[in-house]
Amino acid sequence: MQPILEVKNLTHTYDESTPFSFDAVNDVSFSVFQGEIIGIIGHTGSGKSTLVQHLNGLIKPSSGKILYNGTDIWEKPKEIKKIRSEIGLVFQYPEYQLFEETVYKDIAFGPKNMGLDGEELDKRIRDICSLLEINNEYLDKSPFDLSGGEKRRIAIAGVMAMNPKVIIFDEPIAGLDPIGRKSVIKMIEDYRKRYNATVIIISHNMEDMAQLADKLLVMNKGKLIKFDTVANVFGDDQTLKSIGLNVPIVTKVFSNLKEKGFPVSKKIFTIEDAVSYLLELKERGEHFA
Repeated sequence: MQPILEVKNLTHTYDESTPFSFDAVNDVSFSVFQGEIIGIIGHTGSGKSTLVQHLNGLIKPSSGKILYNGTDIWEKPKEIKKIRSEIGLVFQYPEYQLFEETVYKDIAFGPKNMGLDGEELDKRIRDICSLLEINNEYLDKSPFDLSGGEKRRIAIAGVMAMNPKVIIFDEPIAGLDPIGRKSVIKMIEDYRKRYNATVIIISHNMEDMAQLADKLLVMNKGKLIKFDTVANVFGDDQTLKSIGLNVPIVTKVFSNLKEKGFPVSKKIFTIEDAVSYLLELKERGEHFA
């Protein structure tokens, strides 16, 4: 199967040909397949945001290539706008980019720029609002009258309304309360399921990454350190610790229990895993007493 996205030997150098030159991304290569959710983790300054801004042609590589469905996205620079409609990018705090006078017009902005109008445009907006559980009563409101969490939902809906085949999020739950976080995570999961979309998420929240992602890509100082399944990445806690990253809290708890001699025979990464495992132990007659 051909990857939907391939990153080949990508390097991005800021301030080239100056004494301040540095590689924000250094010789990074990986492949992503349709329908996958990829989490990107790493400290601030590790190159995560610079990396994802290459994936839809927002910035050009210093060297290396980005292939979308097997074709270099910069092969025809005049068609980069089409690439950006198929590979959506949701920035951190996307609600700051709202600007239209109504929610309807804000969600319509991207699809309208793609050439949609009339009934086709209206259907696209109402379909995405239905999927994301955005009530019709919101559509005539000013986005600036909504709460912070509601504004973010509208901003994300505007990107999803373009029906991108790949959608990239830079810290989509940053600054949200638990209810807002849960809402945004559900939006991402629902969109992925409906359209078999590929999702790439930058996050510092290891618990959310354990719940959402199929694979994790670990960045450190511009380099790709590890790219593997969630279980294999979080299972290698020594590598994560060596670059100052943590595993999910529930993983730490169960690892500590195992070290103290309790009957923990496998790695636990999410609360759901923990509950399931404890029920399994109970059914077998084992306990932590």
